[in-house]
Amino acid sequence: MTIQPLITKIIKLVSGEELCCTIPTQQLKEPSNLLRLQSPMLIKYVPQISEIGVSDYIALVKWISFTNDEIVTIPKDKILTICNASNAFDKRYHILVKSAKLMQQPLPDYIEKDLDDSELDKLIEDIKEKDRLKKKLKDFVDLAEMPSKKLH
Repeated sequence: MTIQPLITKIIKLVSGEELCCTIPTQQLKEPSNLLRLQSPMLIKYVPQISEIGVSDYIALVKWISFTNDEIVTIPKDKILTICNASNAFDKRYHILVKSAKLMQQPLPDYIEKDLDDSELDKLIEDIKEKDRLKKKLKDFVDLAEMPSKKLH
């Protein structure tokens, strides 16, 4: 597979996802079923309703979250096609990649916080209590939906 390096590519995956990335010149040695992608971003189409109708707003989001790795490796058999991005899309992609490198992606509070043993025990107990309440609610719904055995 011959691919022009450092030109922004649009990759359509078998999953239906579309990625925007560059493909580094240094790939894994042949025969390899893997392709290395640099700074892949997921292309999301967000429908917007305006006065003239429905149009798509295109957003680029980090494809693999919560990592600082710039290179991601994917199996070649998961790729449907690879195309060159337009010049305007290429410029926008590079601006977004630069700004993404400058910004630290915050972790959600529940991941970022270090829990001590008592907080962890409380969290586990809260989860167990919610599970008990769900079971009680399900039992109640089952009783409520039970056909009446009353003779009329």
